[in-house]
Amino acid sequence: MALRRARHEFWGDGPAYRAIGGFTYHRLAATAPEHEVETHTHDEAHFVLVLSGAYKSSARDAPPVSRTPLLVFNPPGTTHRDRFHNGQGSFLAISGGYARGEGPAVRVLDPYAIWTAHAVAAQFDRAAPSPLAFDGRAHQLVASVQPLSSDEARRAARPPSWLRRVFEMSFTADDPELCVADLAREAGVHPVHLARVFRRYLHCTPGELLRGRRLERAAAMLGRGTASLAEVAYATGFVDQAHLSHAFRDAFSATPARWRREVARIQDGGTPPAQSGGPNR
Repeated sequence: MALRRARHEFWGDGPAYRAIGGFTYHRLAATAPEHEVETHTHDEAHFVLVLSGAYKSSARDAPPVSRTPLLVFNPPGTTHRDRFHNGQGSFLAISGGYARGEGPAVRVLDPYAIWTAHAVAAQFDRAAPSPLAFDGRAHQLVASVQPLSSDEARRAARPPSWLRRVFEMSFTADDPELCVADLAREAGVHPVHLARVFRRYLHCTPGELLRGRRLERAAAMLGRGTASLAEVAYATGFVDQAHLSHAFRDAFSATPARWRREVARIQDGGTPPAQSGGPNR
């Protein structure tokens, strides 16, 4: 039976949580090594915004391990083993206040929702955070996973209409050579303007997003275990096997070969080796 987690129970430490209106807010650093995180069930719906680290999530549309902006919505009763690779990372969790019923956990791809969640996280740095800023933005997040009325849609301040299109393009395009110029061309804007909008709403540059997507695809291919390292490098846009190995080790603190062995061990029913130190959800 899965371990049950209440509204305030996350694997992490941080500032005292805030309870405002029907929501609670936590900004936390992961505390449990990856292998200690058990399969668990959350009684209440909640959002998780990954602020740093490589996050492993079973949510729909989420990669096996993320290196790009990641916002997940977990409906009531979600059972999963989402956690940080190597137990190192930080995150924002917003619980409660949702009318939506049961359903699958999903990755939220709306750039405005990602920006809104980051704005909530930033409130923890303020000497006198605004309760209205917490509460209002929590309801904006709820609107991102529930249909807006026509009046609400007209009133909502939105990012440029092209941002979601190019953000999703980075996830669906098959071209391993996809570059920033391609994204700017699709958006119909100058690359400098593209970078400004990405930084505001997604808290990363277009180049960082594309590099992260290549690493996520490489991790997925390595986990399937059918392609050589050279084939993985070619398919995901890296110059060669050495380039992939260097970037992968920097991102995930593991070589591609070690990653493949650990995934195979887990798929065979084993457990990953204990990781040393580091902050987990």
